[in-house]
Amino acid sequence: MLLTMAGILLPAAEFDTLPAIVATVDGHAVTRDAVVARLKNSGKLSPEGGPAAMRAAARQAAETEVYFFLLGRLLATENITPSEEAAARHLAELERLLPHGLPTRESGEKARIAASENYRWNVALQEFLRRAAPEVIAVSDAEIEQVYRLNQDQFRLPEQYQFGVIRIPKSRADAREAAETVRALADDIRARLRQGEDFDRVAAETNPSGAELSETDLLGLLKQGDPALPAGSVSRLLENQEAYFLIKVKSKTPGRYIPLKDAAPYLRLQLRSEKTAKALETILRGELKKANVQFFIDQ
Repeated sequence: MLLTMAGILLPAAEFDTLPAIVATVDGHAVTRDAVVARLKNSGKLSPEGGPAAMRAAARQAAETEVYFFLLGRLLATENITPSEEAAARHLAELERLLPHGLPTRESGEKARIAASENYRWNVALQEFLRRAAPEVIAVSDAEIEQVYRLNQDQFRLPEQYQFGVIRIPKSRADAREAAETVRALADDIRARLRQGEDFDRVAAETNPSGAELSETDLLGLLKQGDPALPAGSVSRLLENQEAYFLIKVKSKTPGRYIPLKDAAPYLRLQLRSEKTAKALETILRGELKKANVQFFIDQ
């Protein structure tokens, strides 16, 4: 109902035929400029359809302006104004409550979410309901547990590894000092490790640049070539097209489910936001019944 624009991208000049005031709500004017600005910001317009499509898009934008006016007037009764700062604080709190080990959002994505119109108004309305009608967004422990059980795989942490890696490139110029071939050099390095030389010291000497593979790729290489390797041991000689590898599993943390008690604070805040979104349409229906709304687009 609110905050959705179907649409189409029409040149702004196409809207010059609209009246200067396209709607009023309790005497408040919704102007043509406001409607055009909303359509521009939506980034969606229609190359086809002509005047009929233009008026349909303008009507939808005008309705959205009416909804925001009514909602803003309601929020003002509690001195609440939607803001990017409040939205950013709410998002930061949600991130703080995210159970340790689950992926967090990139800073750019967080800024985009906090700046979005929908998120700002959801946070503001949530604060209004917290003050004026807390029962509407109240979340019970039973609701939290139900959502946790239904989405438990989202709260499972995968196995976590700490690797030591020695990478021997197959195109290695200095291989002649240890052996005639790179493979012989790799075998020689593994023999040194099996004789008890310190892995990190040998790695620093023979592979100062590091693994050059992601943890996921290293794990895939290990599971393919030496899947039963226990923690603290060094793998057999592994390889891909570019290099040979010797991998030491320094530590291994088994996969596990995040307990309900750790996930509950995050789920409670998330469910409040969802209940706020569901309450929005009911609130707007009530405000529309009390308001005098007129549209002039078709006149």
